[in-house]
Amino acid sequence: MTEPVLPSLETIYEVNDKGWQQLQGSSTVLPSAALRLLVLVDGKRTLEQLAKHLTDVPEEKLGKLALYLEQQGHIQQVKVGAPHKAAAFDVIDFYSGQSTSKAASVGGDPASTRKLLEDTNDFTATLKSQGYAVRIARQVGETVKPASGGRYSVLLVEDAPTLMSAVCKFLELEGFAPRRAGKRDEVVAELRKVPPPDLILLDAELPDVSGFDILASVRRHPALKHIPIIMVTGKATREGVMQALAAGANGYITKPFEFESLIGSVKAVLGIGINPQPEA
Repeated sequence: MTEPVLPSLETIYEVNDKGWQQLQGSSTVLPSAALRLLVLVDGKRTLEQLAKHLTDVPEEKLGKLALYLEQQGHIQQVKVGAPHKAAAFDVIDFYSGQSTSKAASVGGDPASTRKLLEDTNDFTATLKSQGYAVRIARQVGETVKPASGGRYSVLLVEDAPTLMSAVCKFLELEGFAPRRAGKRDEVVAELRKVPPPDLILLDAELPDVSGFDILASVRRHPALKHIPIIMVTGKATREGVMQALAAGANGYITKPFEFESLIGSVKAVLGIGINPQPEA
């Protein structure tokens, strides 16, 4: 059987509608490296340029990942001279820090902005002005069992009292047992309790500690490293998404978000009601 030809490093890809669903659909079965590549694809940079942000992925594997995403219908090659098809969430250029989408242009035509959102399945609930809005959560292969033997325990690390109360109430209504922490010492105290939480919903920006530092600490801890972690944050940038996924986060949800979407992501990373799909 003839082996498929791998794309050259000069190939430029853009994200398809199906790929946007992987980034916005609250649940994905994509392998971690493939998901990170999908986050980087912007319709302008070559694979060679994207490789600089995936230093742990060898050149040959990068080509295979790109081919896999292309065959799955998540990305497509950009033809030379073809205009870039902007995604609704592609507002901040991760590489340069400059606005790239029509939706972010100062004094842009309101009608054009509305049309752009409509063309990308109207993700207005999660699209933030001047940001990269995503709803990513990686499905697990099998259902995670509650550590307590009863309800799933979810630790919400959030410093905004109103949002914390609303999310905790919604988690309770969905049958989860919420736990709360708003600063570093509260997080430490909750993680020392027995049993530990079954899942952590983690804000990236807390008053006295970075959520990314908490993520790194949990992943290094021999007794806690297995706990699924979803970053739920206002840090709506490609850089933030890449940093979290590379550090071992199971998901990344930007604020504002829909509660139903959040619950869908929680269930995805715990394997609740999910029928795992075989990975290519």
